[in-house]
Amino acid sequence: MKNFLKSAFIVAIPILVGALSGFLIRNNVYIYDVLIKPPYALPANLFSVVWGILYLLMGVSLLFYLKSDYSPDGVTLFAFQLLLNFFWSIVFFNFRAFLAAFILLVVLFVFVALTVSTFYKTQKISGILLIPYLLFLIYAGYLNFGVWFLNM
Repeated sequence: MKNFLKSAFIVAIPILVGALSGFLIRNNVYIYDVLIKPPYALPANLFSVVWGILYLLMGVSLLFYLKSDYSPDGVTLFAFQLLLNFFWSIVFFNFRAFLAAFILLVVLFVFVALTVSTFYKTQKISGILLIPYLLFLIYAGYLNFGVWFLNM
C-alpha cells in the first residue's frame, strides 16, 4: 500500500501543478474566447481535457523514470520544465503578455526536448510518454504566436 501511495503521489505531481496553475488563471481564461486566433485553434473547453491527459502522461513518465536507474539531472530537467509550464499560463492569461509567453514556450519546448532525450536514454518508455507533450507544445507555440501576431 505504501508503494502504491508513493507511486500515486509521483504521478499526481504534474497534475497538481497543472491544477494550481489552472486555479490561478481561472478568472482570466475567458480571454481566449475574445482573442483573434489563428486557423485550427481548438475550442477552449478541449484544452483542459488535453492538458489533463498530458499531465497524466508526464506523471507516469516521471514514475517510470524514478523506478529506473535514473540520473538526478533528468529529475532536475523535469522539474524545471514543469515550472516553466506552470508559469506559461500565468504569463499568457493573467498578464496577457503574449510575446513573452511565446518566448517562454520556446524555452519550455527546449527543456521538454532535453527531458525527453534524458528520460529516453535511461528508460525508453519514460521518454516516449513525453512525446505527445512535446508535439502539443509545437501546436501551442503555433497558437501562441498566432494570438500574439493577430492581436498586436
